[in-house]
Amino acid sequence: MNSENTAKKTDDFSFEKQQEYIELLKQIIKNKYQNPPLAMVVPYGCQQNVSDCERFKGILSEIGYNFTDDADKADLMLYKTCAVREHAEDRVFGNIGALKHYKRRNPNLIIGVCGCMAQQETVSERFKKSYPYVDLLFGTHVEHKLPEFLYRLFTEKGRVFETDDTEHEIVEGIPVLRDGTYKGWLPIMHGCNNFCTYCIVPYVRGREHSRKYTEILKEAKEMVAAGFKDITLLGQNVNSYNSPEKLPDGSEINFPKLLEMINEIDGDFRIRFMTSHPKDCSDELLHTMSRCKKVSRHLHLPFQSGNDRVLNKMNRKYTRQKYLSRIKLARSLMP
Repeated sequence: MNSENTAKKTDDFSFEKQQEYIELLKQIIKNKYQNPPLAMVVPYGCQQNVSDCERFKGILSEIGYNFTDDADKADLMLYKTCAVREHAEDRVFGNIGALKHYKRRNPNLIIGVCGCMAQQETVSERFKKSYPYVDLLFGTHVEHKLPEFLYRLFTEKGRVFETDDTEHEIVEGIPVLRDGTYKGWLPIMHGCNNFCTYCIVPYVRGREHSRKYTEILKEAKEMVAAGFKDITLLGQNVNSYNSPEKLPDGSEINFPKLLEMINEIDGDFRIRFMTSHPKDCSDELLHTMSRCKKVSRHLHLPFQSGNDRVLNKMNRKYTRQKYLSRIKLARSLMP
């Protein structure tokens, strides 16, 4: 790869370039609106989407937006979609369809769609052809580029649709504006490598990428210092976490080790995690849970089926007996 391509990749998959767009947008917002514009950010589906929306709010807050739950007052509507739950997908199409009335009343309203539905080519084309009032659509691999997309909307004619399939390490440094003050989400990894036969997650979220353990510990300490008492670690397959960074002695940091490190942070708080995969629910993890006083005695462990033939067809990579053995060990260690 030549230096030009390397520079482009660095710009595309870091937040440093987006900070430049944020500064440009601040001036645009100041000139365009008498009062701070209002954004309405709506998550559908999983807890990861809720957490992602907290990062969208962090970005929009830095640009100069305030927030509202009233669609009649919004200058920007951003819908974070889910393609895993059919009900959530149906709701998105229905709710986006109703937005044309708001666009008619306020032609300057920006309507955006992002997330797992947006990552699918067929859905993206449907929005492009059947929902002409949708101004902005972007997929899961480029969500950190929201400032760039908004800048293009304000300075160029036309709509912005971006569904790049290029995967990358998790982008750090994105500002976060959390919804609560007691219970908070802390994403530690994205994507999934399991390819269960019924699941679209690896295709829309991509393959597994774990955050650096130093970044996770930094964010956890910030949450504790801010007064959060209940911290939930998030990932599509959270217990397969494996940090791209190693300890100074060269040893790797897996999920049990990460739990121990967060447990050692000073403060009065509780640790939870979801979603776990039974095939990665190891003896080491359960023993670690039992030893760490701040880790909640709560195990989110989907079973999908109690039939080995069905589990095999689902490509779940564990058996009924394997699942039951996990529960038996967990109960023996944490009655």
